[in-house]
Amino acid sequence: MMLQYIDTVAGKTLRAIAMLCLVSLFLLLFINVLARTFQFAGFAWFDEVVQGLFAWMVFIGAAALWRERDHFVVSWLQDSLGDTRLAAVLRLLVTLLCLCFLLVMTYYGYLIWDRNTALTPILQLPGSLLYVVIPIAGTVMTVYSARDLVVSLLDIFNSNGDSDA
Repeated sequence: MMLQYIDTVAGKTLRAIAMLCLVSLFLLLFINVLARTFQFAGFAWFDEVVQGLFAWMVFIGAAALWRERDHFVVSWLQDSLGDTRLAAVLRLLVTLLCLCFLLVMTYYGYLIWDRNTALTPILQLPGSLLYVVIPIAGTVMTVYSARDLVVSLLDIFNSNGDSDA
């Protein structure tokens, strides 16, 4: 029950962050268009903020989709295998590949974040603020991939032994 509550809170938090970034990007772009059209202001910091918001929106949005298994998937082979043990093994292999990728992405994202000492040119914010989202999202996606790994293993052991496609 506690894990389900944590999962629900995580899902709502991920979606809220991604939506906040999207709305912020929309408002900033709208204000920037107005400012340029009517030539009443220029925003030197605009590119830095847009870059940061976009990175956070993409990575946190990807983690939200990963959590819900709602990301783009080419499932032709798995669908054609139906509800067989072979389909469960295929899901297991795909999950293992995803898990390997996510571990590498999270590790190198952590290194990029940890080693970044630069400041943004205009706002003088730590550049690591842009990169910390990589290990955060990678960790979230790794946790949910571990969940998928357990589900895949249970599917294999609980399947009825059908190996015909």
